Amino acid sequence: MPKIYTKTGDAGKTRLWDGTLVDKNDLHIETNGALDEVNAALGLAKSLAPASVKGEIDELQSGLIQLMAYVARGKKPQPAPDPEELEKRIDKILADYPMSGSFVNPGESQAGAAIHLARSTVRRAERFALQIMAGGGDIEPQAYKYINRLSDFLFAFAHKVDVESKVDMITREVINRASNLNGAAAKAKKLNLDTALALLGEANRKAVSIGKKLVFAVVDASGELIALHRMEGALLVSLSHAQSKARSAVRIQLDTKDITPLAQPGAPFYGVQNEPEFFSIIAGGRLLRDGEEILGAIGVSGGTVDEDLAVADAVVSLFEKYQV
Repeated sequence: MPKIYTKTGDAGKTRLWDGTLVDKNDLHIETNGALDEVNAALGLAKSLAPASVKGEIDELQSGLIQLMAYVARGKKPQPAPDPEELEKRIDKILADYPMSGSFVNPGESQAGAAIHLARSTVRRAERFALQIMAGGGDIEPQAYKYINRLSDFLFAFAHKVDVESKVDMITREVINRASNLNGAAAKAKKLNLDTALALLGEANRKAVSIGKKLVFAVVDASGELIALHRMEGALLVSLSHAQSKARSAVRIQLDTKDITPLAQPGAPFYGVQNEPEFFSIIAGGRLLRDGEEILGAIGVSGGTVDEDLAVADAVVSLFEKYQV
């Protein structure tokens, strides 16, 4: 195994990518030193973050490596990063995770706080990069704009991570609570409000991951509503459709996708589609079971049939994980 120390920097010198020898306090090295700290903070965030955002943090770290290669390129060709890509991602986060506009104090979650640490360190990298650009150096305006936009992105992303961490925490609490229940008491609490809220959190996470604004409804075994959530921007008509799908599933004791063929001419349930207020034959309503016992249902509306069903399936999968 080669040694990790080379001793070439013992005199306070190091080399850019093209081999140019520079002082270790050269502004290019200072900029990349700050960006290296950003990467370390992102690594901390990734170790603390819920699974739903780990992939995005990986992407950020890969992008940082490319940015550092650009800063240290010397005379080697390396394309400047594109700030518009970050702007699109910021807009999407804020559309999916609206912010109040009030001052933010980091600390809502450990992972989010680590993202804020990365954000504030990017500001230091930006100040070094500005000195290079202002001095006629090789940091192009587009690259400087990218570094500036990176801190904006991390601010929005920290908010997303805080929200996702909260959903993950609620889900874990409900799972732990359910796993500690026994016998009849367990059955009585399988689908209470806490459980329903955790299921809505999972539905929201899945909807965000596929880029859709949906409505979710959880009902009990009698079809009574336990919890309802409408994502910002979801169609108002989906409020009734989501509840109808969930209630239809428990009334007929079938997932709504399985009711569809039974509602065709000549089939046993033909005609129920004429009572849309009471029955839905559109996929997106799925039963929540404990073995053979039906405890309730989830209804999802607002996307295509496949999208609604994908979100409902994710909720059922989570529900099955904490059955005791």
